[in-house]
Amino acid sequence: MTTVPTTKSSPRIIQQKLAALRRKLTGWLTVHGIGRWLLIVSGLIIADIAIDRTFEMDFAQRIIMLVVMAGIAFYFFCTKVIKPLLTRMSDDALIYQVERKNEGTKEQILAAIQLSRQTDLAAIGASQQLVDATVESGIAKAHSIDFNNTLDHAQHKKDLGVLAGGAVLFAILALGIFATQFLGTWFSRNIMLTNRQWPQPTYLVIDGAADGKLVLPLGAKHKQIVTITEDSSVIDVEVSLEVEGSSGNRTIYPMKRTGKLDGRERVFEINVTNEFRFRATSANGVTTDWVAVDYVEPPAIVDLKLEVTLPRYTGRAPERLSGNGPHGVLEGSALSIAAATNKPLRSAMLVAGGVESAIGVDAADGKSFEITVPGRSDSEGNGEGNSAQQSLVGGDYELKLVDEAGLGNLRRSKFAITIKEDKPPKIRADLLGISGLVTPRALIPASYQAIDDYGLEQMFFDCRWRNGDEENETVKQINFDGLPADRPAVSAKDVSVLQLEILGLQPGMNLRMNVSAEDTRPNEPGVSASQEFLLRVVSEEELRADLLRREIEQRKAFEQVYQAQLELTGEIEAVAASQPDQDMTIAEFHRQREAKIISMIRDQKGVGTSMDRIANRFEEFLVEVKNNRLDEAENELMPSQRIEKRFDEKIIRPIRWLDQELISIATRNMDNCRRVQESQNELDVAVNQTIVVQQQVLEAMKKILDAMNNSETFQEILNEMLEVKRTTDSIGDGIDKIKANQTITDESEAQGIFDE
Repeated sequence: MTTVPTTKSSPRIIQQKLAALRRKLTGWLTVHGIGRWLLIVSGLIIADIAIDRTFEMDFAQRIIMLVVMAGIAFYFFCTKVIKPLLTRMSDDALIYQVERKNEGTKEQILAAIQLSRQTDLAAIGASQQLVDATVESGIAKAHSIDFNNTLDHAQHKKDLGVLAGGAVLFAILALGIFATQFLGTWFSRNIMLTNRQWPQPTYLVIDGAADGKLVLPLGAKHKQIVTITEDSSVIDVEVSLEVEGSSGNRTIYPMKRTGKLDGRERVFEINVTNEFRFRATSANGVTTDWVAVDYVEPPAIVDLKLEVTLPRYTGRAPERLSGNGPHGVLEGSALSIAAATNKPLRSAMLVAGGVESAIGVDAADGKSFEITVPGRSDSEGNGEGNSAQQSLVGGDYELKLVDEAGLGNLRRSKFAITIKEDKPPKIRADLLGISGLVTPRALIPASYQAIDDYGLEQMFFDCRWRNGDEENETVKQINFDGLPADRPAVSAKDVSVLQLEILGLQPGMNLRMNVSAEDTRPNEPGVSASQEFLLRVVSEEELRADLLRREIEQRKAFEQVYQAQLELTGEIEAVAASQPDQDMTIAEFHRQREAKIISMIRDQKGVGTSMDRIANRFEEFLVEVKNNRLDEAENELMPSQRIEKRFDEKIIRPIRWLDQELISIATRNMDNCRRVQESQNELDVAVNQTIVVQQQVLEAMKKILDAMNNSETFQEILNEMLEVKRTTDSIGDGIDKIKANQTITDESEAQGIFDE
């Protein structure tokens, strides 16, 4: 098949008419977009004028409004003007709109254009003659119609009116900027961003401000003056000061009239504590521009070091103080003050207790100084020609500064000192293994715990007693041994033993004693005493008799515990054999039986607690015997029956074992009876197991009771043997005196020889 050649491009006449249509369409779109854009811009200008005139925006707000207006104008210029012009319609779309406006064409022009673009007619099955005829028909149709009639001429006239109106309005605004003060003020404020004010009835002037700035000393109380100008039409109006802090918070303060300048002057006191800005406003709506406050630093201390040197006896290193206090300083301490300032000084002064003392400023940079205030006990002072003329006292201290320009420190540099006394030590003590009765040869252990703020120098027993019927007490101090070698120590905790034999006490005397502590103060040391202990000195025979009495009391107490254990054994058997009453339900019976078993469990634990208490008492007896050295004579007379063996091996350790082993097993077995009490068979088995253990407990308790009885019997015999020995020794001493031709002149010397 051969290819049929055809036209390769659209007919020339159609292309020319389409180009003319496109040019006119572009012009009309431009008129449409620019007209509306001018109206939008004019509306933005009018809105900005209304907002600024109504609210009198500040500089930052005017900048924001200018940016917003420029952004909106640019946006609408792009959408109303640029975007439509950049949107291009195809030739087919334009021809479609032309033929749509001219309904008689029957799409002949569109068909002519589309067929003229075909290069291979054979591929679409068209003949050359038919295509040429269609193209010629389309060209003829294009000649007969006006493409420009496709456009909406009525809308174009409206667009021209909108463009004319927008241009006239914009021109009026532009001419008004140069011709009228009103629009000129707006242009100056909102486009040029100047500080020009709107026409107003009252004009306010902030005194001292230059170019929107004011320089003030930091920390000062500044009296700001605002003046109403003479050319103001309204003078009698209230004026306020609006202050904005660095955080953005604003506060309005009413200003007071000064009575000067015919009532046109107003004043308000401002505290210059940080960066801020302010402006003046009047009741009739007048507002000045913001004034930013720049401050100058007055002389001030930027680094203050307070160091206290404690008295030498404390052994402490100097202490650093921080803050304004009040600082508690130990009496006799010295205070060193070192300061650095933010600028060079002309002079510095320390004020304390109404007395001013000059401070030498460092000559190198003039920005630092030091001074030392000595303690009351320091008669030599401190420092090299720079010491204060007074000693350290309690109260307020203030540092006054003057810089090279003569400006004083506005922020007061103050701190407070309180003088505190060195309190005496705190101490508590307890006697170990000692009752109210002691023998003349007793050893009295005392556990003590003492603490002092600055150090303990010595600890001692403070003993007081009377000889016979003497009115005055004999007082003696026995120093402790074993205090820390690196004294002074701030605390001590230990046990010290007083050997009563060195006091030479006799039976019948009453000894009052304390454990005392002394601190390290050199002139008048602080002394504190523990609670007072009252001890009665008795003979060894009296103390043995008292111990035997107490031993018997504990044996009787153990018998009561034995009886309680015996009753428990019987009660558990009764519980196992119990039956419910005729009018009692099984559930109620079990509840009552369980409650009974729980009560017996508590009683079983109570048996163990009571035995443990008795064992503790026997341990105390044993310690008391050793502290009073009663065991020495007993061991000498009967070394095989030492008290440790009688008490520890026969009584104390068996009680401990019984409490920890058998009593605990019996308690667990009783608890098992409680758990299975609803089953009679299981309960019988559990009760039998419990009774077996309780019988073992009773047998062990009986052995301990036998040991207690044997110990009492032995102690009674031993006391009689010791009494016989004492009598024999006394007779021997009398015979020795007779043999030595010593005459007995005192009746008391004969006592014990013929008493028996």
